[in-house]
Amino acid sequence: MTPYWFSKKLPASRHGVENAIRLAFWAHGFGDSYFTCVHPEAPVRCAGLWKSNFSLDVEWVPSDYFTVTMSEPNKEALEAFERVLGHRALAAYRNDKGQIVVEWRARNPEDRWNALSNSGITELERLS
Repeated sequence: MTPYWFSKKLPASRHGVENAIRLAFWAHGFGDSYFTCVHPEAPVRCAGLWKSNFSLDVEWVPSDYFTVTMSEPNKEALEAFERVLGHRALAAYRNDKGQIVVEWRARNPEDRWNALSNSGITELERLS
């Protein structure tokens, strides 16, 4: 089941965004995750801590896409995001800063995969 904060547009409130994403993770048993909203309007962006010490950033447009950006792969965090979002990620790759980006797509995943495949992105891996 897709969480409401991903499937619906939230009011542009840092507090509302932070509360929604934190509660979703805490409800799934990930109480040691924490998110701070840095941009409450689409694309929504939050800085996060996974397991209280692993930094990551998330960005999403409701009902369109969700991305997690981290300095190195973290399988446990990936599995948690898949559990909270209710489906597997589409792809993972390295961005131009050498960070790992994992993408979920609610709309047109095949079009996005084709765009990624043709973009020259390094270390592209299909996850679903």
